[in-house]
Amino acid sequence: MIVRIIFFFGFMRPLLAQTVSTSNVSKLPISGNETWVDKLRHDILKKYDKWTRPTEHCNKTTLYVHLSIFHVEIDSKKSMMTVNSWVHLNWDDAKLKWRPENYGGIKDLTLRLHDLWLPDLYLYNSALHETEDWKSRQCTVHYDGEVTSTASTIFFSYCELNLILWPFETNICVLNLGSWSHNGNEIDVKFKNKGYDLQHYTGGEWKILNISAHRRVHIYSCCPEPYIILDYYFKISRISELNYHIVFIVPIPILFMVLITFWLKPQSEIKLVLNICAIIINILILLYFGLEIPPKIESMPLIVTFFSSCLLQVTISMIISSFVIHISTTFYNRPIPRRIKSILYDRYGRYFGLCNVINEIENQKFSDLHEPQDNRATDAIMSSIHTHADEQSIISQSRNVMRLEWLLLATFIDRVSFILNAVVFVFTALAYIRLTWGNFLNKAE
Repeated sequence: MIVRIIFFFGFMRPLLAQTVSTSNVSKLPISGNETWVDKLRHDILKKYDKWTRPTEHCNKTTLYVHLSIFHVEIDSKKSMMTVNSWVHLNWDDAKLKWRPENYGGIKDLTLRLHDLWLPDLYLYNSALHETEDWKSRQCTVHYDGEVTSTASTIFFSYCELNLILWPFETNICVLNLGSWSHNGNEIDVKFKNKGYDLQHYTGGEWKILNISAHRRVHIYSCCPEPYIILDYYFKISRISELNYHIVFIVPIPILFMVLITFWLKPQSEIKLVLNICAIIINILILLYFGLEIPPKIESMPLIVTFFSSCLLQVTISMIISSFVIHISTTFYNRPIPRRIKSILYDRYGRYFGLCNVINEIENQKFSDLHEPQDNRATDAIMSSIHTHADEQSIISQSRNVMRLEWLLLATFIDRVSFILNAVVFVFTALAYIRLTWGNFLNKAE
């Protein structure tokens, strides 16, 4: 009898141990093809309603938001900012809780977002709606009901740009995130940690100077309930190297082409060729600006004003060059007025580098006075020099002297135009640099 009892307990002990161990895990799956994950997904979604908020109506659902920003771009033509980021969302879903010991020890479950209730987080100032839709992605559900979702998203937001210092401007753009249909009493939107990070940011044409995240409560005139809005302020500046060359290098050859025309011979037609080349370069640059800058802006960029003034300056220079060529190549039967002549022959003329022309005129006069006279008319005129002062002086001048004097006047106009154009260009450039230098210092800070 004792032997039978010992044999019975020895045979039943393994079965009892197996029964105890399986009781801590729960029942086996329904069929051989079903896993614990299948059973868990089936059980928690069997009576799940994804259209209702997963808590009592009197309770709040707290949504935590965090952005991992990868890239930022600004489209100046459309006044739009593009932000490539990962959007991390966390919230609690009371309907998605389970006991891990009842499902093979599973603590985390991956589900598709379109099977669950999702907080309707939208970009209020979106320029392209529905682009921030992440419902086709997957999320991770913890056994205590915490849902974690990470989705790669591109935000397109309107941005009010300040293009006065284009292309070196600094703009402040904002992303306004919040629930579209749930007020603050239903969904409380908060930042996770500080709300953003730049660990994976890749720079491009735009550099992020600063990001600030603020949570605010807004009450609309239509509704007494508060709405929670998360504001991300982006302070960004352009760092394109091409624009530095366009702004600071291109004006240099334009300046030299304009100024060098005033040092060429007054009758040289190359002056017009250089002015036309400078005008064409200015027009091409302004056309480039027209392609890059929106046509309707509140304030004209300084760089456009600068090149427009350069175009006007080159046009005036071409008009002056045409006038100089005309008076230096056209024969005049009378000398230049006496007052102008006195200015040209005075020390002012020497200050403007007219010594060579003045010496040539003096030599020509000297040769005319000592030239042999073979006809009586000329002898009569020369004999009356001492009795008729100014009148006889005018008559005694040869055509070569008059031509040289008009050439002297043309050279004087060139020199004065050179000084005026140089002064105007320098002051215009200094004014532009002074206005933009403050922006450079702000970027450095």
